[in-house]
Amino acid sequence: MSKFAIGEQVENVANDHESGTVVAVFPTVDGSFRYAVDTEGYDTLQFFTEEKLAFAVTRRGAT
Repeated sequence: MSKFAIGEQVENVANDHESGTVVAVFPTVDGSFRYAVDTEGYDTLQFFTEEKLAFAVTRRGAT
């Protein structure tokens, strides 16, 4: 089972903590998963392995 689901907010922990929304999940032949993420500010999809993603931290109450 994949760690992230379509629609979840994630961030790229491997590079500048870019955040975005998971728009597709792809199983690989070795049993792991790849994710298509609509990364904010780029207007393109970026593809990540599960190890490079984490759930995005939302800042509530920040002004």
